[in-house]
Amino acid sequence: MTRPKTETTRANKTAQSFKQSFKLSANLSSKFWVVLPMALLLSAAACSREQVSIPSDSNQAGITALAPIAGHLLVADQGGQPLAQAKVMIGARENVPFPGNVLTTDADGKIALPAQWTDAQPITVEVAGFVRATWMNQAPQALALQVRRKIQAQRMELKGKATGFKNLKQDGWVDVGVIFPALRKDQLASLQVTDLVSPEVDTITIMGQSINIPSNVSLPKQQERYFFTITLDKPVFRSYLPEPRTWKMVAAHARFPFEEVVDDLRAGKSFFDILNYFEFKSATIKDIALSSPSTNQDLSITDTVFDAKVDVTAPRFASSQTMLAVSVAENGGLLYPTDVKKLGPSETRRLVSPKGVPGYLVGALRDTNAPSSGAGADAMSVVISPNTGTTKFEFLDIAKAPTARGSTLGLNPPKSSVASVTPAATYATLNKIDRVTSGSMQIDRKSPVWDVYATGWSASMELPEMGSAISGSHRWEVLFGAATQGTNVSLSPSIIDGLSHVSKSAVDL
Repeated sequence: MTRPKTETTRANKTAQSFKQSFKLSANLSSKFWVVLPMALLLSAAACSREQVSIPSDSNQAGITALAPIAGHLLVADQGGQPLAQAKVMIGARENVPFPGNVLTTDADGKIALPAQWTDAQPITVEVAGFVRATWMNQAPQALALQVRRKIQAQRMELKGKATGFKNLKQDGWVDVGVIFPALRKDQLASLQVTDLVSPEVDTITIMGQSINIPSNVSLPKQQERYFFTITLDKPVFRSYLPEPRTWKMVAAHARFPFEEVVDDLRAGKSFFDILNYFEFKSATIKDIALSSPSTNQDLSITDTVFDAKVDVTAPRFASSQTMLAVSVAENGGLLYPTDVKKLGPSETRRLVSPKGVPGYLVGALRDTNAPSSGAGADAMSVVISPNTGTTKFEFLDIAKAPTARGSTLGLNPPKSSVASVTPAATYATLNKIDRVTSGSMQIDRKSPVWDVYATGWSASMELPEMGSAISGSHRWEVLFGAATQGTNVSLSPSIIDGLSHVSKSAVDL
């Protein structure tokens, strides 16, 4: 029997619309994780070895080392281990401000303070296997300087199935598992989207159409109806980690109403508009040792139920902006998100988290139409608070993008301030940018090249001339951090320690 032409046309249009809509739905997890890195940026509470103390009667102060060695500069890694053969330059360039200003640490990671160092100068450290670092405007004194290690990226695969969904009935909801590594506190200042979403994709076929889904998403077999019954089935996840070690992995269970999401996507709504449809149910956190190129391990999604609820109210802000509220839980010193919601000005939304588990509430303010990749994706203002249920969000202005001309980095600190906090630190980091494709998305993979620290909020930075020239595609990201008076704020890879407010922007070179 021949199908009527009008019915065939309708079916074809529905199939095509569904294909486009489901592509957006499948990529929601990718776009969702694009927003989290900056929101999680402040969720650290680790101690550091270099700190700026903000006294109650001053907006700025010098570095106070926690464990200085009298008469010496000490260079160490993030764990406090001394680094031998590190080059240390005191000043703007070699032999300025005095001959012999480039020195090398001994076997104990030390350099005796040179007598010629008599005034405030930048200090730059270079050591093989570590990110170059500069501390601006440092007076002659004993200091302990920490640098972060470069990761020599390897391809360590963890694959398996997300389990514990039980019998998934046709109930109007699509259930998914998302598998990603929990976040070290000292990792957060350099967090990037590829730490949370795989740039790899898996392809499934729906109604004869190929759909790409991020490989670290597990889509258990289930059937839902949209005009007709549709089968969804991609149970195996593949997550890729950069180095062999024991990783604390998170397998999170989320779901969304299928028909409502597809209808809104077909109507042209953005992923921000449908973000609030997502419900976050539970997660499992498990230590997994990766020592071979590929490891098989199924992960349950049921161990920790998100049964605590907290209401978050947005402040007043411009209608062209959007606030994301994120609940973050802590497990063994590592962090993972448990819910995210979009809020408009003065709007209240409810978030979930594990009951009795310490954590934070994070608010991230960004332009609604900001891109998901490129320098513009880094522009936002963030507030973090312990999850006590009484958080009041007050945002700094979103800083305008910096400028880079020669050795001068022009900065744009926030123009307005929050009464309860004081400008604490400026942190600029230069990343090499590699563009990778994840399905229909373009994702920026960042490799850190240079960290620059300054006390207070700087209007510009004159970058020292040291090391090899920078070539290729790079991006300067600049973070202005604020904290309550009397708080110790780290000038090290753990710079986010103690900060309650951050405004961030970036510029591509």
